[in-house]
Amino acid sequence: MSDSKTYTPKVLADEIGIDPKVLRGWLRKEFTRPDEVKNQSWIITEEVAEAARAKFEKNKAKAEA
Repeated sequence: MSDSKTYTPKVLADEIGIDPKVLRGWLRKEFTRPDEVKNQSWIITEEVAEAARAKFEKNKAKAEA
């Protein structure tokens, strides 16, 4: 069974506890998209979401404290 869950930057940023602009900036640096999908809505895969959660884990810990 394939895990095909996807996220928007707003949904994922809310989950992580960061501003969506911060998440999109990080995504642009770490997961650069092909030119043909630039200026379109982000569709974040579970794999990329896991990387974002790991990167911003300390932010979520601060928010929950």
